[in-house]
Amino acid sequence: MISSIKKSRLATLILIILGCVLVFMVQWNASELLAPLHLQSKSLVRYILKCLLSLIPVTIIMFILHKPSAIMESLGFKGSILRGLLFGFLFTTPLYIGFAIIGHFNAGLTLHSILYFSLIPALFEEILFRGFIFGQLFRVGKLGFFWAALLPAVLFGLFHIYQGHDLMSSLAAFGVTMLGSFFFSWMFVAWDYNLMVPISLHFFMNLAWGLFIVEGTGNAAGGLASNILRAVCLIFAIMFTVIYDKRNNKDALKFPVFKL
Repeated sequence: MISSIKKSRLATLILIILGCVLVFMVQWNASELLAPLHLQSKSLVRYILKCLLSLIPVTIIMFILHKPSAIMESLGFKGSILRGLLFGFLFTTPLYIGFAIIGHFNAGLTLHSILYFSLIPALFEEILFRGFIFGQLFRVGKLGFFWAALLPAVLFGLFHIYQGHDLMSSLAAFGVTMLGSFFFSWMFVAWDYNLMVPISLHFFMNLAWGLFIVEGTGNAAGGLASNILRAVCLIFAIMFTVIYDKRNNKDALKFPVFKL
């Protein structure tokens, strides 16, 4: 006999997978769905509408899993926005300092570019991959961290594979973004499910690539120097988080890792 708890976890997993399939179907057919509006391919309005359409299945499934009043909190919109922005900026400062040294300022940067390539992707992708997929598998489905983070990490990697210009660079983009997804999921848990922390991290990392022109610009995999700086940011963020957790006796880092 399957216990009611296991049935609930299985139902959650099925709903999340269904949501992922529907989101990617909407993404794949977005051009056809938005064709009647005759919007330009790089139109900001078109991009926002594409993201909103993709979040419709997420919204429906969240209503199935939760009471309406609990949806925003379950997605991670309960913590301080200012605190999330502060930590995101703090943890990415090595990236900005390093890019300023090894690269040069992008004089062609526009508000459209910041919104299109930095802010909107950070918001949409973190709601989808962290708040919805990882968050619901980990918090509602009660999967261990690794298993809950694995699905969004693979999908996150696939989401960025187009940024490669050949097989090797595409695989590199997949690997780098997949590891980044695990990191964002860990930060989401470590900072008490405040989704603004990974959103802010994601945004400021994206923004650094827009503000400066460095080796690997335009490719999620990046170059050697830029990846070293990325690693420095990750190590700094992890060390700061661990020390903060211990000093404040939060115990936020005590969670099951490989539980099924």
